[in-house]
Amino acid sequence: MTNPIFNSKLSNRRKILIGLVITLLTLNLLQLYLNSDDTTRLQERVQSKNVELALTYTKLDSISSELNKQIQILKLLNEETESLQKVKDNLEKEKRELRSNQLLEEYRYNEIRKKVSMYEELLAQKDKKITSLKHVNDSLISENYHLKEEKTSLTSKINNLKSHQGELEKELHKAKRLIAFDIYTLGGDKKGNLTRADKLKMKKTDQIIVQFKVPKNDVVEAGNKQVFLCLIDPDGATIYNPNNTTRFFKLEDNGENIFYTSNTWFEYKNDEKIIQVTYDKKNLMTKGDYSAQLYCDGYFIGKTTFSIY
Repeated sequence: MTNPIFNSKLSNRRKILIGLVITLLTLNLLQLYLNSDDTTRLQERVQSKNVELALTYTKLDSISSELNKQIQILKLLNEETESLQKVKDNLEKEKRELRSNQLLEEYRYNEIRKKVSMYEELLAQKDKKITSLKHVNDSLISENYHLKEEKTSLTSKINNLKSHQGELEKELHKAKRLIAFDIYTLGGDKKGNLTRADKLKMKKTDQIIVQFKVPKNDVVEAGNKQVFLCLIDPDGATIYNPNNTTRFFKLEDNGENIFYTSNTWFEYKNDEKIIQVTYDKKNLMTKGDYSAQLYCDGYFIGKTTFSIY
């Protein structure tokens, strides 16, 4: 027969044993849950870090591209780029560090991530500088264009002035020459009687006198002047002096030697003056039409025509 007290103790032990088993199972299940939750959190953290690394790398890569563009622009503007190139080189180094080391230490990653804002600020500063430099460059190009236009206009004006000056010098040079006016011929006989006519009788003409006036001219240099008379015969030849001595003077324009028939001197005081040049024909002239040409100071000053019959 079973002892009731013994049976009661056995039942209690069973209950305790079952309770212990249940407790252990519960603890194991709780530990498994906790371990599973930690793993999920760790995975989520790693995944989040990887996303942050990728975003940071993308930002660095974008900043690097912009820095490269700015360096090229600054070079075109002849600006210093060495300091900016050093920043870009350092940024490229950090990009490589992010790309090659997935287990980058937390403090180093945070250092690189903080630099992103610094790089972005540097980009903004350089953008402002480049914009300012572009405005200055555009202004200089515009100013240079206007300066070229002004230079072209000024050169044109100078050339016009030079041309005008050259014309004025020519006119002044001409103004410095004497001009003969009121030119006519006189025929003189053996008795010294003079006849003014453009047709002279050969038998009654022993002298040919060409008379003319020179005007008042304050530009012409005053002093003794020599006038040359060139009588051109009907054949177009210059009549030489009676004793057949060849004489000539030189033209100022081209240095040509001009043979002359007769000459005379007079004093010019910048006032109007009457001058006569005489040639004793002594039978050296024939019938026909003649031209009397006058020269002074190496320049042609006037002429007249007459005939002998």
